[in-house]
Amino acid sequence: MHSEKYHSKKIIMHGAIILFVVGMVSFMAEHYGEGHLSAITAWIEASGNFAPFLFVVINVVGMVLVLPQTLFTVVAGVLFGALKGTVMCLVSMAVGASLSFILGRFVFRGRVFKKFRDDPNFMKMEMLSRKHPIKVLALSRIVPVVPYSIANYLWAATGVRFLPYLVMSVVCLIPETIFMTAGGHLLSAGVRMGTVNWGMLAVLAAAAALIFLLVRAVRHSLEEDSNSGCG
Repeated sequence: MHSEKYHSKKIIMHGAIILFVVGMVSFMAEHYGEGHLSAITAWIEASGNFAPFLFVVINVVGMVLVLPQTLFTVVAGVLFGALKGTVMCLVSMAVGASLSFILGRFVFRGRVFKKFRDDPNFMKMEMLSRKHPIKVLALSRIVPVVPYSIANYLWAATGVRFLPYLVMSVVCLIPETIFMTAGGHLLSAGVRMGTVNWGMLAVLAAAAALIFLLVRAVRHSLEEDSNSGCG
């Protein structure tokens, strides 16, 4: 029980730190930069599909280049809102994770093995992926012991199949993505209009609760499988 709480708190605290940093930058851009945040959001609203497409492309490139995805997710909520930002981030994750997997399996697999073969996290991923690939994939995405972008290349170097990898890489990130984009949306509304969107605050709390429950459920399932295997 304590382990689930620790991992859930770690995810939420990491998100809170990113939200704080983005919030400070947004506040300074809006109040000390002559309304730059409002100007950017107004341009996005007037640009049609160009701005979302550009964001997705930048996000995918960042994922392939192993840049932190949490920052992109919060910024998506700030600039595009919670719903649109979530959809854009999930599309980016699907495309970016696919490209990373292809590169990791067919181009960089030897280099990944050479660099990470003695890493305990990679060794555990490799071992468990043979026994419980779906559950381990789910846990690695819900509880990012290894950053998402790096994990894409590590998973490509294991024997896991592409389709389960892709599905779990997107589906299991939905609660965290909603949590981050909802937080970004709250920041944007607070900085630009000085208001609190109570509906978004409820979504943020619900996403945090769902993250905790998912971590608990997947870890409990893995522990049961491990105990039954030992027996």
